[in-house]
Amino acid sequence: MTRSIGVIFAWISVAALAAVLAPSVAPVDPTLHPPGEAVAFGGCAGGALFVVLARKRFPTSALPGVPRRRLLARALVLGAKSAQEEALWRAMLLGVLVSPLGRLGALTVSAVAFAAAHIPRQRRSAALHLGTGMVFGATYLVTGRLTSAVVAHASYNVLVGTAALADEMSLSATGTADGRLVASDTPTGRPTQMDLAQDTRTGPPGVAAQLDGVVKSFGATRALDGVDLELRPGEVLALLGANGAGKSTAVAVMLGLRRPDTGRALLFGRDPRAPSARRRVGAVLQEIGFPPTLRVRELIELVRAHYPTPRSTQDSLDALELTGLADREALALSGGQRRRLAVALAVAGRPEVLFLDEPTAGMDANARRSLLADLDRYAADGGAVLLTTQQLAEAEEIATRVVLLERGRVLLEGTVGEVRSRAGMTRVTLRAAVLPTIAGVASIESRRDRHVVYVVDGDAFVTDLVRSGASFRDLEVVPASLEDAFVKLTLDGEESS
Repeated sequence: MTRSIGVIFAWISVAALAAVLAPSVAPVDPTLHPPGEAVAFGGCAGGALFVVLARKRFPTSALPGVPRRRLLARALVLGAKSAQEEALWRAMLLGVLVSPLGRLGALTVSAVAFAAAHIPRQRRSAALHLGTGMVFGATYLVTGRLTSAVVAHASYNVLVGTAALADEMSLSATGTADGRLVASDTPTGRPTQMDLAQDTRTGPPGVAAQLDGVVKSFGATRALDGVDLELRPGEVLALLGANGAGKSTAVAVMLGLRRPDTGRALLFGRDPRAPSARRRVGAVLQEIGFPPTLRVRELIELVRAHYPTPRSTQDSLDALELTGLADREALALSGGQRRRLAVALAVAGRPEVLFLDEPTAGMDANARRSLLADLDRYAADGGAVLLTTQQLAEAEEIATRVVLLERGRVLLEGTVGEVRSRAGMTRVTLRAAVLPTIAGVASIESRRDRHVVYVVDGDAFVTDLVRSGASFRDLEVVPASLEDAFVKLTLDGEESS
């Protein structure tokens, strides 16, 4: 809080200094010269801008549910930031350019620079900032007073920020969104809920996350090609596939980190970029990074602060065997320890859904088995887990359902047993000096006198082996493992394509 007050004070100080140093601009309309009328003009301009861009009713029904402290804090931050930006962009840049470029030229150049400085990622955001910059600049030129532009900018931002908070409370309570949402000129530069074009369609009941006909390409490479996928509460869904099959891209789209080219992604029936959906999720991605100087305990406490009912810090440390590392800086952790910390952060907020992309990479055997047991209990208690892994034995141990991706397409979906059956193989292991030739063998792996034989019909193979009269020992007949089925089905998929 002290730091926030200091930042607000710094913004206001910058605004005051810039206002003093800025050149004076004669008002276009002298009748608006009195300070009160100029301020009123700015307030009307900001309010009208909000109405035009939002194209929706202000969510007054949800407003009483927003804590007053949050509303006041949001208003103070947005107001102070607006004053700073107006002093720099309008009073300094626009005011200086009026003399050499004229009013229209100065307005255009300053508005374009204002939009470019926000480095928007989408054309719509660029157009939004260009439009708001033109309105704020025009307010300054018409009245000749910086206070008018500050009030216009602040009133617009405060309305947008307050509506975002109210929408967030409404979504949390009802699980639905009302209308079309627009972008906010926020001081953080991060997208707020007003940035998110909410898809009003909802997914099937009982589905935590969903991909519906999703296509995602990177240049000429199609990472996902019409993928349909559902993640349900109470299950561990193992997303399998070779490197480059599209697993990480599917996770990124489901989390809202990437947008599909076509199709849609839903998280609890909503746009996965909506804060009300994201706060119910924990995730470990392939690439992880932490502030290097923060300690393990500090990182967990930082993440916990963003959730309403998080785990205790000690529980989070104990769950991933990090208690002995609690006071160590993130930079000093090994690869496996960093992975354990990433999982601890993912579960610190008691999420309803976990997305884990190769979570056990670099972990030792004890840590891996402990994590798998925790995930199994988590799903048994109603949580949903999407797990991508190259360790197929892990998926075989805890997955309730398996989806096999091949070149961005779903090759197969079902339980572990169904996937094994689909592969249609039985594994026969035996020791023999010489293995006789027997019909119905799919493949053989031999090392000295030990042979692993994959067959379609295990009973028929053993019967023919006995009839051959060959000497053998240590006979074992088991269904093909998930890894065996994965290799077989992947090879079959490549051959068919």
